[in-house]
Amino acid sequence: MTTPGRLLTAMVTPYTADGTVDYAHARRLAAQLVGAGNDGVVVTGTTGEAPLLTDDEKARLWEEVKEELGPGATVVAGAGTNDTRHSVHLAKLAERAGADAVLAVAPYYLKPPQEGIYRHFKAIAEATAVPVIIYNVPGRVGTNVSVETILRCAETPNIIGNKEANGDLASTAAVMEGAPNFRIWSGNDNDNFHLYCMGAWGAISVTAHVVAGQQREMLDHILAGRLAEAAAIHRKLCRVTDACFLNGSPSTIRYVLRQLGREIGEPRLPVVEPDAAIGAKVMAELRKHRLDPMPVMG
Repeated sequence: MTTPGRLLTAMVTPYTADGTVDYAHARRLAAQLVGAGNDGVVVTGTTGEAPLLTDDEKARLWEEVKEELGPGATVVAGAGTNDTRHSVHLAKLAERAGADAVLAVAPYYLKPPQEGIYRHFKAIAEATAVPVIIYNVPGRVGTNVSVETILRCAETPNIIGNKEANGDLASTAAVMEGAPNFRIWSGNDNDNFHLYCMGAWGAISVTAHVVAGQQREMLDHILAGRLAEAAAIHRKLCRVTDACFLNGSPSTIRYVLRQLGREIGEPRLPVVEPDAAIGAKVMAELRKHRLDPMPVMG
């Protein structure tokens, strides 16, 4: 079974001027992100506007990006919805498209009990041979996945880890203690340093669109035991993260990329870019920092 990489960017979805998915640009963007220091990308996650894409668009994005990156980089397919049957269907599509793993968010809007959340993840895992990473993000879905439910998932063959974005370091510590071989990816960029120090495997990052090099340096320092050097990077990156979420995500990071010369097109409604005042604040902060080189790729 493939082990997904440690540092992954939750990649935006590029669009053409008429709002259709720009598959060629998606391929180029994924390759550039790997070249900047990422081990791979999550395609059609929240940052990729998954709820606004059709199944056919998702499947083609997974296939094209994996073909572009080849075996040397990880492609994780955002295949979770709040409908278990639909999520199972998407997981099967992701496997056929060549994805290395599936990311499945906890069911949103319906707010199912923990038993329903567990069965949802289990059904997805049983439907595919590729690894499944669950995604706990209560701020978006409305329900937290409990420690007990995550530990039950960890016992399920094929569920290999959790993208943790609940902001509760103590609950993640309990998961790590209860399932030492279960991998944790930080899902909040400002939690990366803390979770790395606790033993998290990696991060699925939004800001790695623009600071993958520094994210990689921080992780490498921690793995080598150089905590002071890692902490110094973390303190600076906190300001980058705050700026990149000032108008929410994916709105802000899309705006940032466009301001840096990456013409990825306007987001699909209801996502909208920041207004001029907020945009100016975002870019004023980012200009204070060292960003990855951003070639203009059209």
